[in-house]
Amino acid sequence: MSDPALETLVRALADFRTLAAPLVLARHERRQEGGTPGERMSTPQHITLLALSAGPLAISDLGAATGVAVSSATRMVQTLEREGWVERAPEEPCADRRRRPVALTAAGRRVMEEASEVVRARFRRLLQNLDADDQRAILEGLRALTKAVQAGEAAAGLPIADSSSSEEGASGDSGEAPAGRMPSRITPR
Repeated sequence: MSDPALETLVRALADFRTLAAPLVLARHERRQEGGTPGERMSTPQHITLLALSAGPLAISDLGAATGVAVSSATRMVQTLEREGWVERAPEEPCADRRRRPVALTAAGRRVMEEASEVVRARFRRLLQNLDADDQRAILEGLRALTKAVQAGEAAAGLPIADSSSSEEGASGDSGEAPAGRMPSRITPR
C-alpha cells in the first residue's frame, strides 16, 4: 500500500523536474553566448574542477568523485587541459600513466570560482523574490533531500559527499571545499 503523502511529494518533485528541465536545457543552449569562461562553463566541467579543488586526483579517483566512468573523466580532463584549467603531473619513467595525478592550474581555480559565483547569482535571482518563510522551507527541504541522497549513497556503499555548505547562515563555503561545491554523487551518470 502506497503512502498518499509520499506519492504527493513524488508527483510534486516530478512536476518540478518537468518545469526546471527546459530552463536548464535553454541555459545550456545559451551558455555558448556567455561573455566569460565562467559563464560558458558546462556543469560537468564545473563539477570536475570542483572535485579537483581539494587537490590532485588520478583519473580513476576523479571519475569516482564525479560519478562518471574513467573514459568520461579522461575526455573531460583532455578538454580542460586544452583550456589550460588542469594539468597532469609530469610522467615518471615506468609509471602507470593512468595513475598520473591531475591538478587545477591557477587559471582553472579562477574560472572554477567564477563559475561558482555565476551559479550562486542564478540561484540568488531565483530565490530573492520569495519571502523569508518560503526561503526557510526550501532550505529545510534541501537539507532533508540531501540526507535522503546521502542515505542512499551509504546504502549503496558509495562515498558520502559533504554538503555542509547548506548549513544555516553559511556563505556557500564549507571549510576546505570551495564555495558552491555540490555533492558530486548527485550528478547524473
